Formats: sequence, structure tokens, C-alpha cells
Amino acid sequence: MKFGTGLVSMIALALLVAGCGQEAPPTPPPKPVGKKVEAPMPKADAKPVPTEQQIEEAQPVFSYDPSGRRDPFVPLIEPKKPVANSTEPLTPLQQVELGELRLVGVITGKGDPMAMVSAPGGKSYILRKGVKVGKNNGVVIGVDADGVSVQEKYYDFVGEVRENLQKIQLPKREGAN
Repeated sequence: MKFGTGLVSMIALALLVAGCGQEAPPTPPPKPVGKKVEAPMPKADAKPVPTEQQIEEAQPVFSYDPSGRRDPFVPLIEPKKPVANSTEPLTPLQQVELGELRLVGVITGKGDPMAMVSAPGGKSYILRKGVKVGKNNGVVIGVDADGVSVQEKYYDFVGEVRENLQKIQLPKREGAN
């Protein structure tokens, strides 16, 4: 075994010595500096290349004519516009959205049913049938044990008058099933 290891190390040493004795490959000669390469001459039937000024003059000037077209900056769907009945001043209940009103309680019995709502400012108001409420010209059409029914009239995005029935409901009681 000693003989095999020594033989391998001798061969490696011989290859190493043989590899170190070679000269480096010759480097290519440097390219001559200062020689100018000319572009090939264009053929006689070739068209001349237009300049930037000629290109600008040849292009048509674009102009936009908006006549007969809608304004692209006006939204397609507009918010609900209430149907205005008269020039009466708005009540505090007509200056808030229906979703902002919170139903506090409902009273039903012998007389007309009534409901108490709380506005965002903390003020409370009594609602009965026929009271105007909400920004969309809503009118209370009914009060029952479940809540208050309000009918709104507004213009849709096409311009037609639409009627919408909204319900202000009592909040769920905590702890009750």
C-alpha cells in the first residue's frame, strides 16, 4: 500500500513540474488606433432620411371638437337629487340622512302611533305620520312596533322620479332573545 501512495504522489509531482514549465500563450497584437471606418455610400435610388423638422411638418395637427359629446369629467352616476316640493325652509330632520337617525322608542296605543329618534347632534325628535324627514324629501308613512316607514322621492341618474321605501328600525335589545 505504501508503494501505491508513493506512486500516485510521484505522478502528481511530475505533472505539476511539467505544467509549470510552459510559457503563457501569446497575446494578440494590439489593434491600430486612428483608423476611421466610413459608412457605405447610399445607393442612387435610396430615399433621403427626413429631418425632425420635416417630420413635424408632415404630421397632421390634432384638434378635439367636443360638440355633440358629453363632458368626460362629469360622472355617469350622480347622487340622488331630492324632488323639491316648495321653497319652505328645511327642518332639522330634513337636514340629515335617514341612516344617521337612531330610533330610540316607539309608542303605539289608542292615539296616533309616535316614535322618538335621536339625531347626530344628540337632539331627539318625535315622528308621526306625515312628518318630513331625510335629505331626499322623505315623509313618514307609518309607525309600528318594528319601526318607522319613510317614503322618499328623488330623481335617478336618468332624470326620472323614483320612490324608495326606507325603514328606521329599533335596535336589538342587549341580553334579549
